[in-house]
Amino acid sequence: MRPSFANGLFWTSVACCLVAQLFIVRSVRGARYVPSPTAAMPRQRGALELFWAVLPAVGLAVLMLVTWRAMQDRHASSVAPVPATVPSPVHE
Repeated sequence: MRPSFANGLFWTSVACCLVAQLFIVRSVRGARYVPSPTAAMPRQRGALELFWAVLPAVGLAVLMLVTWRAMQDRHASSVAPVPATVPSPVHE
């Protein structure tokens, strides 16, 4: 896979994941009707829901960082250094 295509695909994936994660957190934090707690329906656990929405985002960010570094290392190792040309001795 060419580096420019891989970089474009990677950053497109990052943008899609970021938008999706923002909508997930927005839905958890969104204002909604919360009835008063009763025995049949315990109170809302907003902080716990937010934690379970943010935890996958942190894991995904770590995974993407590791992937990006691996792509950069692979690209750096695939670019072969140009060997220095040494003039051959002239035999007379």
